[in-house]
Amino acid sequence: MEDAGRIPVIRVGVLGLITISVYGSWYYAFGVLLDAIILDTGWEEPVLTTAFAGSLLVGGVGSLAGGLILDRLGSRLVFGVAALLGLVAFQVAGLTESSAVFAVAVALGGGAYAALGFYHVTQTAAVRISPEASVKAIAVLTIWGAFASAIYIPLAAWMVDNSGWRPTLRILTMTAAVALIFGALVVDTRVEKAPRARLVVSELRASLRRPATRRFVIAVALIGIGVSTILVYQVPAMTAAGLSLGAASFWAGFRGFAQLGGRLPLMPIVSRLGIAGSLRLAVGAITFGILVLAVAGTTWLAAIYALVAGFGIGALSPLQGMRAQEVFGASSLGTAMGLLTFLFLVAGAIGPAVAGVIASATGSRALPVAAGAAATLGAALLLRSPNRADEGPGPSKAPHPGLTEL
Repeated sequence: MEDAGRIPVIRVGVLGLITISVYGSWYYAFGVLLDAIILDTGWEEPVLTTAFAGSLLVGGVGSLAGGLILDRLGSRLVFGVAALLGLVAFQVAGLTESSAVFAVAVALGGGAYAALGFYHVTQTAAVRISPEASVKAIAVLTIWGAFASAIYIPLAAWMVDNSGWRPTLRILTMTAAVALIFGALVVDTRVEKAPRARLVVSELRASLRRPATRRFVIAVALIGIGVSTILVYQVPAMTAAGLSLGAASFWAGFRGFAQLGGRLPLMPIVSRLGIAGSLRLAVGAITFGILVLAVAGTTWLAAIYALVAGFGIGALSPLQGMRAQEVFGASSLGTAMGLLTFLFLVAGAIGPAVAGVIASATGSRALPVAAGAAATLGAALLLRSPNRADEGPGPSKAPHPGLTEL
């Protein structure tokens, strides 16, 4: 678990800016925009939550291709395509008067950002540019990422109050496009000899034959359902329980900042509990936090939600990357992380879509949130400590040829 080398601070910082803006501008900000869009347009809540779910679905499917392209052709192409697609799609979404056009546009724009800019890309890129300090690079990158909701949720709330949801959506998502363009210029993970797609997929299949790996990927899917539900409903659930929009946005943003509580002490936790045990702790914290969110109508309950869920979600992202490198190996890491993101987002698309239906049918926003806790509880039960036979011999940890020269 110890890294001997140093990380390229500036390039990892650029990957951090991409992570902050790509997650923050749509994935986190949508929960703030939801009620403002309904009030302004009259569009029904299930239509909007399904549109958000559509962006997760497109992002999940696209992440498989994004991970494979990253493994073979490098990060510049991935970031450049994400910037172009996201910029055009979200400008259309912010201008249209049609709910159907809005749904298609945000599905494409959010899907592009998710498929080509989420952690499966930035963590893999961080590993590739830090071959002698991969764990450290993941840890530092995800500390940057902890600021995504802390910055974008309060910013989105302020902009919605002062300018309305349309300029807010267009401007916030434009910042992600700018960061992606900057990343395409600064970070290059191409190798002298790209691995053949067949070899990458073969290593991935070998890893998936192990029971511990299969439990891990199923758990990631269940976590996706729970996390996507709370990200959409954390602000609406708190306002429905009695908090003002400003207070709910503050605590939702603070929940993002509280992710540092799961990332700064992560290495001592991993040293004591191991990666699998640390994952169980993180998912257990998320489950408890979701249950508190369902009734978070007071400052104290909102604070407990923010601190506990923030710790769990904060630890989750780097631990998933560490576990993926551990069970899948380095040469197929981009494709493996793409697979995990596919499962996380496609399964996660179920959460907001079903939650919107439950909320519309019952008039309650606590019930769909509580349903998300059931999914993460199932994930925690799957993430039991593996034994040696369960784990198998493991894939090779050697990086791509040429990576050490980057």
